[in-house]
Amino acid sequence: MARVRLGQMLLDEGCISEIQLKSAVAHQDRWNTRIGEALVALGYLSERVMLSALARQLSVPFVELGDRRVPRAVLDLVPLSIIRRRHLIPLGLLQQDHRRGPLLVAVSDPSDLTSLDEVAFAAGFPVKAVLASQADVDRAIDRHFEGLAVGRPRALDLPPDPGPITLIKRGQKN
Repeated sequence: MARVRLGQMLLDEGCISEIQLKSAVAHQDRWNTRIGEALVALGYLSERVMLSALARQLSVPFVELGDRRVPRAVLDLVPLSIIRRRHLIPLGLLQQDHRRGPLLVAVSDPSDLTSLDEVAFAAGFPVKAVLASQADVDRAIDRHFEGLAVGRPRALDLPPDPGPITLIKRGQKN
């Protein structure tokens, strides 16, 4: 079954009018944005209402991170380089059937399967995405990693490339 488009869903729910939807579609086309971003930018919806609708559309939970603190052990499951590059933050390690996992991860785009796969591979756990605003995720990253340009080395963080290797035979001078 095809997924209902976000704009149509918001129209059907009475959150926006037909004129607002048409205006947002024109804004979306002009500025190459997503329809939800256009609706918020034009002031037709609050970001919270739009994200709640998007979460329903995608069948994922919506969370507001606020000042939530994440335990260091959970943060350490994902290399900081991935957290910063993919704009996501691990929130907790759930228990299922007496086993650890999945890893709960807050993202602004739960449909970005490449990012979720990268996190799952790095952490060694399946991942369950929850939707959060991009600004909320970025604030959480800044709050937890304030002052850290790069994370401490972890299993999957490779050192910088030292450059080409020159082989020297015994008795040969450089």
